Amino acid sequence: MGLLFALILLLVLAVVFFITYPILSRKIITKKYDVFCAKKIKTISTKNGYKFLTDLSLSSFNKLELGIDHIIFGKKYIYILTNYMFDGDIKGASDNNSWILKKSHNQGSEYIDNISLQLSEKRGVFSSKIAANPELIIPVAIVNNNCEIRVEGINNNSTFVIHYSSLKKLIKKLESRDVANLDEEQVEIQYQNIKNENEEK
Repeated sequence: MGLLFALILLLVLAVVFFITYPILSRKIITKKYDVFCAKKIKTISTKNGYKFLTDLSLSSFNKLELGIDHIIFGKKYIYILTNYMFDGDIKGASDNNSWILKKSHNQGSEYIDNISLQLSEKRGVFSSKIAANPELIIPVAIVNNNCEIRVEGINNNSTFVIHYSSLKKLIKKLESRDVANLDEEQVEIQYQNIKNENEEK
């Protein structure tokens, strides 16, 4: 009887392990990716003298989470960045309501929300939140390098869906535009307000 109970217990534990392992593994990998992105943003910002904030939890005026992971205050633009990690490739078009995620290892496909549209919405809400011109806000989705991005019509000079390895090059390109610099005093106020709000979470 004791042996049977032990075997049943081992079987239950094995089932629980096989069910929970993929979920826990995914969370660990995603957390590591978030930390990696934060370090990359810190490096880019520090080398260029930009103010930056990471590990954010910001609410909009209606108390909904904005879903912004990092902010870089450049000389000419404010970049709001969100991490995306996909186990597969994404394809679609910028004006589609949904995109297709083709999962790795022939695990099928699923629909995901159009990231480009989400970025546009975030820009509108964030610019209202900090009372800034929306044209000065650049939303960027940072996607893991091993995810192939096959989406038509994205990266239209106002919103960007890019691999994390392209972030440094993108910011350098945008900051080289022949446009006026941001008001430093206003940037400092916006930076401190967001920092204080985030520290209260």
